[in-house]
Amino acid sequence: MRRETQNVLLLLLGGALLKIAVTGDYLRYVRPAHQPWLFGAGVVMIVLAVVAIVRDVRAAAGEAGGARDGSARAADACAGEDGHEHTARSAWLIVVPVLAVLLVAPPALGADSVLRTRKNTEPGNTEFGPLPPGDVVALPVGEFVARAGWDERDSLDGRTVRLTGFVVHTPEGPQLARLTMSCCAADAFAVRTGLTGGQADLLPHDTWVEVTGRLVAAEDTRARDYVPDLAVRTLREIPRPEEPYET
Repeated sequence: MRRETQNVLLLLLGGALLKIAVTGDYLRYVRPAHQPWLFGAGVVMIVLAVVAIVRDVRAAAGEAGGARDGSARAADACAGEDGHEHTARSAWLIVVPVLAVLLVAPPALGADSVLRTRKNTEPGNTEFGPLPPGDVVALPVGEFVARAGWDERDSLDGRTVRLTGFVVHTPEGPQLARLTMSCCAADAFAVRTGLTGGQADLLPHDTWVEVTGRLVAAEDTRARDYVPDLAVRTLREIPRPEEPYET
């Protein structure tokens, strides 16, 4: 691969990182806290590419004023004949992810990813404080599921909660799901709760909704893979949030 091509690819990759950092598409790949690192990496790549391009242009202009010696011509001929340029063709594969980021922003993980995981993951911290006062308490789906399965103080009993997530249809019935990200989309895992009451039965996969309701008391949480049920009081469709993952 020629140096000029390498410089252009480096410039495109830096531009792609800046694009997803500015537009917010980076939230489909990594946590919000990583935005400054994407900005920094994009700026560094663009600066390096510009410096390399300027340096090569100046070098080419200097060489144009003098004749190339025979040894340089021989070296160039050997490089063209022995196929070294051909062995670098695989480097063009770098263009694929660059163009994918620039032209096609893949959607966040959704129902298909959730259906591959048939149980909720035990939380690392099972010590829960009291819920804040109020008629309706807004909670992340992950916290609701963790409290329902592992909170020995039963802090959810008698409390109405508000959850936001997307609908997933399973053999057990409709569920509300959310993907939790520790670092990036590669390590995202699903947390789910069943939705009772029939309001979500006809909604398609991946429909984002905001629901309110109360935990349905159950004694077989372990047998049900720690997937609780929410008795739905209200349900309304909403647009996909800017941050589709919980962290």
